[in-house]
Amino acid sequence: MSDADIVIIGAGMAGLTCGCLLAQKGLKVVMIEKNQKVGGCCTSFQKEGFLFDLSVQSLGECQEGGRVWRVLKQLNLLDQVRFISLEPAREYYFPDQRVIQSSRMETHIENLSSLFPAEQKGIKEVYAALEKIFEEFSSLRSSLNWFKPSSFLSRYPYLSRYKDKTYGELLDEFISNPFLKTLLSIRSSYALLPPEEISAVGMAGIEMSYFSHGVSCVDGKVEQLPMKMGEVLVRMGGEILTGHEAQQILMDEKRAIGVRLKNGQEMTGKVVVSNVDAHHTFSDLIGENHIPAGFRSKLKGMRPSLSYFILYLGIEGDVGELPISNNEIFFGDSLEKEFDFLYENRISEKAPFYLLVPSNVNPSHAPAGKSTLCLSCKVSYGFSPSWDRKTKDELSKRLIQKASAFIPNLERRILVKIETTPKTIEQWTGNRWGAAYGWAQIPRQSGIYRLPRTAPIPNLYLTGHWTSPGGGIAGVVASGELTAEAVLNRLEKGE
Repeated sequence: MSDADIVIIGAGMAGLTCGCLLAQKGLKVVMIEKNQKVGGCCTSFQKEGFLFDLSVQSLGECQEGGRVWRVLKQLNLLDQVRFISLEPAREYYFPDQRVIQSSRMETHIENLSSLFPAEQKGIKEVYAALEKIFEEFSSLRSSLNWFKPSSFLSRYPYLSRYKDKTYGELLDEFISNPFLKTLLSIRSSYALLPPEEISAVGMAGIEMSYFSHGVSCVDGKVEQLPMKMGEVLVRMGGEILTGHEAQQILMDEKRAIGVRLKNGQEMTGKVVVSNVDAHHTFSDLIGENHIPAGFRSKLKGMRPSLSYFILYLGIEGDVGELPISNNEIFFGDSLEKEFDFLYENRISEKAPFYLLVPSNVNPSHAPAGKSTLCLSCKVSYGFSPSWDRKTKDELSKRLIQKASAFIPNLERRILVKIETTPKTIEQWTGNRWGAAYGWAQIPRQSGIYRLPRTAPIPNLYLTGHWTSPGGGIAGVVASGELTAEAVLNRLEKGE
């Protein structure tokens, strides 16, 4: 007899979503989490009275009708996790001008059209295409057979048209002004890719998950979101084993039947769901000898996303100079040059950076009369062989100097300083090379080409940003929903 119906490895947001939805159907769910608390990237920490959210500063689809909102409603958590609407969502600083971005699509289109009146028609067409791509991809069910060309083309015309294209190619169809192209593709940097590389399908998910249902932050600590979901899972009869790491996925006649922990304990189940790094899942937890050669070859050819260096600061005084909490600073009008350096394991002196002031929105993040800052830049894992103290100090100094142009006397006001590197992210999440968003959202790894939820091992399923739709909180919540649906379909058929 199995210990559980479902054994889930990794209690990040996708694993929690999947587990809660399955437990709600009466299935016994056991979750295994190597860290001492649930949430993955969606976690928080404190130091000397300052509160910091690890990596999630804003979320899409948390307002009424959005994916996150719908899951919380289904779990009766709407009154326990409150969100603060961010409007405007962010401000972008360029050498010659500042651009405020609304979280409302109509306002955003109006603002861009006022700056580029001759391109108004093209701007509307870009967002109409992104909206159609997002709608079609969101309507795909877990059981769809992707490769019946005739039915796929008729049912999903926009996906068929753009599934192999980059966002840069989509923009070229409708827009001619180079700086407008920069503004329209500015959020491709949140996927750690330039517009010439990011998939049009992946970009549709990034843009529409914000514009469809607003931009928000959690009122209080972001980790309240996964912690409340964990509590729901336990109330429904589920179990979460924190502080326990999976060592091996147990196999019986080429089928997954459970998980062995590093302490030797074994948990068996009818279904195993992996919400952890895909390379770790197949190379370490299963072993390449159990994987079909074609899938093994595909996995080795896939490319993880880049990562971040993040500097968390607790400072004296307020930051009234920055009325909008989420800011990105650019030193040129092009998004591509930065990546030429990153792919050579370097960081350009003119690389843009993020300057966030979480305490402007969430005053509870800092003691009275003080503020929190989050400064970050894109980095490759190979930028430093060890990510030692010297490297961290050099990058911290560079970010503080750049941010000082916006926040007077910043260096002298610092009370708390904490760094996060790609190695930190790798250690905390298990993501290979500290990949922030799983696989890079390039066309051959995005949309229908991302790893499927059904693994080539019977009884084994995937969820999280290594499968579709991809990274970000709304994306992994969607992945958790779809994996739960796929598992239920199989169990209901008695397979």
